Amino acid sequence: MDTGAKAKKKKKRFEILDHTADIGLIVYGEDLKTLFENAAEAFFQLITDLKRVRQKEERKVELQGESLERLMVDWLNELLYLRDVENLLFKKFEVTVVGEEGLKAKVKGEVFKTGVHVIKTGVKAVTHHQIQVKREDGGWKAQVILDL
Repeated sequence: MDTGAKAKKKKKRFEILDHTADIGLIVYGEDLKTLFENAAEAFFQLITDLKRVRQKEERKVELQGESLERLMVDWLNELLYLRDVENLLFKKFEVTVVGEEGLKAKVKGEVFKTGVHVIKTGVKAVTHHQIQVKREDGGWKAQVILDL
């Protein structure tokens, strides 16, 4: 009996894009919340080996509403700030609000420990250079360039 159900095609979540002295991320999501969660995961996958990070600490992130491009840059820069100031590595990202009203999220991870964690890539900043957040193929796509 044919129910007409089709197998769900697994969509890409992110790609890493080489860009001279910088590095870029191209991120995908079926909705804006997933796009921003996938961007954060890609960001920290670039920084460290996420398999070694446990979800021991939680932080709330709240940002004011602005353009989606600026919100993406501010989101990743806020996570980088927590990484730099509190020495935190994040693994789990739950975005509850994203759009004109801003961004609200909970992130989970743990403090960096020598001998447990590795830093694969040192990121200095998330840039506005070539930033894109747009609808594409029934979902969302973002491009972000990171200063190394």
